[in-house]
Amino acid sequence: MRNIMLFVCLMVLYLTPVNACDVSLFSLVAGNSPNSAFAEKLTSLVSLGKAVANNSQNATTLPEQLQKLMTGWIEFSNAYLVNPPEWAKNDPAWKAKFDELADLIGSIRKNLSSQQPDQPKAHYEIQKFARRLTRLYDGLEMDELARLLLDVSIHIDQVWDAWWEKDRKRLLETTEKFSAVCQVLSGKLDEATAKQAQDIVYRAEELHKMAAKEDVFAKKSFEFMLNMTENDFARFNDARKEKTADNKK
Repeated sequence: MRNIMLFVCLMVLYLTPVNACDVSLFSLVAGNSPNSAFAEKLTSLVSLGKAVANNSQNATTLPEQLQKLMTGWIEFSNAYLVNPPEWAKNDPAWKAKFDELADLIGSIRKNLSSQQPDQPKAHYEIQKFARRLTRLYDGLEMDELARLLLDVSIHIDQVWDAWWEKDRKRLLETTEKFSAVCQVLSGKLDEATAKQAQDIVYRAEELHKMAAKEDVFAKKSFEFMLNMTENDFARFNDARKEKTADNKK
């Protein structure tokens, strides 16, 4: 019975909107960046990715949503690959980041359009696409808290990669680093905000414990916990964004 419920929860997570690394994180990381057009384009790409995820089971609407995502990406790439924002012009990995994002879109399309679609992998790649969009802000000057939030997203991404690659050594390493950065983040927050981050800190610790088990890849419990952790992070970012907006009033 427990395994059945876990399976149901995982499928719900796969088939619900992609929350990971949502627009709240873009807003918190970008801060007062003057390039609002760039931020709007990133937000649009995340929305297009979510639309693909939400329509992934609908053979009628999926092709249109995939085309919108591809068109949106091409427009974004044409606008910023050669002419990046001022703060990104010295980023040596700028082109490589764009190449990786383009590869992800191609893989998403392949995994959803093939005769035997791979839904779980496609949803993982859509989430990864959103996280990697945030990495475009690496070169932007930001405050310590914003940098920590970006680091948390990066570490979540690395844990997911280790999980999908079934690399236990890397899973141990990435979960240890993820737990450590969550502890650092918690230590930089005021008491009320730190309480909001408690679930993330706790789940990060649990993920590291689970990664140490020899049968970690034989069960779905790790994947379920990681999904929950990432959703907790998205909700935390939503709350932070709302608080920031209230403070500006």
